Amino acid sequence: MKTYFRLRVMNVVDVKELIALEYLDFEGKYKNYEEAHNFWEMCYVEKGEIDLCIDGQTQTLSAGDLAFVAPAATHSYKSAKGNENRAFVVCFECNSKAMKLLGDLPVAAGELTDCISKIVAESQNTFRMNEKETLEVIAAPSFGGQQAVLLQLEYLLICLIRRASASKFSEIVFLDDEKFYGDLVQDVMQYFQENVYRKLSLQDLCEKFNYSRSFLCDVFKRETGQSLFACFNRIKVEEAKRLLLETNLSVTEISAKFGFAELKYFGALFKKETGLAPSQYREKRRKK
Repeated sequence: MKTYFRLRVMNVVDVKELIALEYLDFEGKYKNYEEAHNFWEMCYVEKGEIDLCIDGQTQTLSAGDLAFVAPAATHSYKSAKGNENRAFVVCFECNSKAMKLLGDLPVAAGELTDCISKIVAESQNTFRMNEKETLEVIAAPSFGGQQAVLLQLEYLLICLIRRASASKFSEIVFLDDEKFYGDLVQDVMQYFQENVYRKLSLQDLCEKFNYSRSFLCDVFKRETGQSLFACFNRIKVEEAKRLLLETNLSVTEISAKFGFAELKYFGALFKKETGLAPSQYREKRRKK
């Protein structure tokens, strides 16, 4: 009987959220206000010519050009020629390290124009920008439209990164398995630290990092030797130790602060990690 082996697929470009998908018509002399935001913005010029100013540097985009604005970069658009200057703008969140190759000079879409056309078509049959300038799903969207937009966008980004990597003789863009898994674990640990007072669920982690339950649990256990929530609870205990020594909060208040439903559970967890009940730990350490 033949034996089958599974190959874990690595996502090197992972678009987590869409913020905006819309056409911008620049009629006559046009200039919008400067802004900066914590997500990526892609501008594709369909008609005419547009000036894109990023952090004080102006780039002229002609029909068929693509440009990317990195998170936190101050930018604005300007048009001074004619009445038919039109661009399609996509705003999205993506934390992939390879994206750093795209926040540079504008590039010609070239053979990727068809991919952009598919993003436009799928978005028009799936989303709309409402009166509050917020992206929302239309009443009768195309089946799988949301996923189709993401897949086309990720494919476009992969192709552009490959092109940029080849043209700039960049270092390896795609991380090896060891670094990829190590970085993922570090990101999860940092998220635990930043949300130590929250009551997180496995679903919360899956939505945050956009991976399946089994994948996250397996990677974390293999890399650290402990489960996700054993690690999270240890981080909670470390913070609880600090609160016991540096504040006058009661044990009950500290337990509630971490989101534990029962004081008994918090006490048992604390004792498992330290060998002492919370009150004993406070008394013993303060005497020292």
